[in-house]
Amino acid sequence: MKPTFHITHTSTLIDATLNIRITNLPRNEVVTLKAEMCDNLGTDWESFAEFMSDSEGEINLATAQPISGTYITPDVTGLFWSMAPISNDKPKRRTPLKPLETKLILIREQEVLAVSTIFREVVSPKVDRFPVREQGMLGTFFCHSKSGPLPTVIVLGGSEGGLRESNAALLASHGYNTFALAYFGIEDLPKELVNIPLDYIEKAIGWLNDHPNVDFTKLGVVGTSKGGELALLSASLFPEIKAVVGYVPSGVVYPGIGPLAQGVSSWQYKGESLPFAYGEVPKKVTMEINHARDIGEPMSWRKTYQYWAEGEKQAEIAVEDIHGPILLISGGDDQLWPSDLLSEKVINRLKKHNHPYYYEHINFPRAGHSFGVPGFPTTQSVMSPFVNGKLLLGGTPKENSQAQFDAWQRVKDFFNKYLTISSD
Repeated sequence: MKPTFHITHTSTLIDATLNIRITNLPRNEVVTLKAEMCDNLGTDWESFAEFMSDSEGEINLATAQPISGTYITPDVTGLFWSMAPISNDKPKRRTPLKPLETKLILIREQEVLAVSTIFREVVSPKVDRFPVREQGMLGTFFCHSKSGPLPTVIVLGGSEGGLRESNAALLASHGYNTFALAYFGIEDLPKELVNIPLDYIEKAIGWLNDHPNVDFTKLGVVGTSKGGELALLSASLFPEIKAVVGYVPSGVVYPGIGPLAQGVSSWQYKGESLPFAYGEVPKKVTMEINHARDIGEPMSWRKTYQYWAEGEKQAEIAVEDIHGPILLISGGDDQLWPSDLLSEKVINRLKKHNHPYYYEHINFPRAGHSFGVPGFPTTQSVMSPFVNGKLLLGGTPKENSQAQFDAWQRVKDFFNKYLTISSD
């Protein structure tokens, strides 16, 4: 009998629980399992692990210990998060919401023993996608057109700018409407994250209020990094927002990001710039960043943001004015900014003001700044067009991947409970 793959998952979505077994192998024999994938942004990836089959001639990826490979501890998701990009490859067409096709190739020495393919979807076929280009807004509305009004979540990306659709698409696949909203760095929107008008979020809320598929009494927002700062800020100003999630957020308003950002706030409202934290940073901290940039190493901005926020009370977001529950998620090894400390600022302020709604901060001590859709590779550094170099995000690929899966489940549970739809 030929070696056979047995692949099961709870759904075809990328966040589903996955099981992979291989049977009909020679007993106690060493084989290599290789994974190849082209992601939906056009990059090719690969990973591998070497295993010894057990006494029954089987390998279960959930329990099998790799002898060597791109990951080294038993983990059914290891081949996915440990993938590395293949260099010198020509960029392919971007297809952001196309299902991910991962080919698994079983090899003994130079012989291919079996091949199987896994398809994982970022968005359910039941979800309809509508680009929004009106009233000066730029976004994508994901909805269930054949359903009645549903709870709806605004989804905000971070300082990378542009439009982040994958988070919104996946969340919509679990029964919500979602509105992925860009606020800078694309088309006619501001080029830099500087003095972004919060009136823009207010306009998006008004647009959702007029949409027949939206249950406007159940409006939430989720933001990541600077988008988490924006989510907390928006919810503190606009009482229509009834539930807030911040991934690696800040409870403090910081300076804008970009060549024009020095001494300028990230946000404004009704034409007035918001106060922002810009405390004195020790020369040693600045020298560390410059040295890392000079030698081509990733730069940590954690200490800079920490010093900026010290004693800057006017820049704290009035989170006690939020009309609903709040969930904050942070990485204890976040090297981009101290999201763990910034989230605790929020919690302390909520406690001080006896916030009447549920609030929680979940910290993943060994994770960094990388939180997003689970199931993608977590091995790369991030280049920033604004600081001329790589950003150090923190954590390890394995810890970041595990934190992403755990956090995503917590977010789904949070919205299921507080925007009152039934669990999956």
